[in-house]
Amino acid sequence: MTWLDYVTIGLIVIFMVIEVKRGAICAIIDAVGIWVALKIAAVSYKGLASESLSQTWAYLIVFLVLSAATIVISYLIHNQLKSDLGAFDSAIAAGLGIFVGLCFAHVAFGAGHLTHGLNSEVMANSLFRGQVYELHALKGFLLFMSEIGNY
Repeated sequence: MTWLDYVTIGLIVIFMVIEVKRGAICAIIDAVGIWVALKIAAVSYKGLASESLSQTWAYLIVFLVLSAATIVISYLIHNQLKSDLGAFDSAIAAGLGIFVGLCFAHVAFGAGHLTHGLNSEVMANSLFRGQVYELHALKGFLLFMSEIGNY
């Protein structure tokens, strides 16, 4: 395991706990916003990179600014709507917290890739590289969530 694997585990646990405490409504807003932030950062960071701003920092800045905006929006909505989804609120929030943690871990892997290269020791020896950086876990999570009503 590399430091990226430990970061992945930490991010998943941290965001799962945060989302359970905040509730499913905030978790839904956060998950959508973080996913959008991830996609926007992936396509726009090269345009911001320059001699004084590396591609890694451009990628991180775009993602973190959009993520912060998402979290502020969900916080404001949470303060206005003190509601939950009943008995399943914590479970839905935990699942979406895992998703948000995986998105943040994907960004950490992306920064590692931009900084160290895909074949570097930290990337090559990572246990979660295929699941997180290559999005297998995110795709599996989205497939699971789409099938949840069929059970």
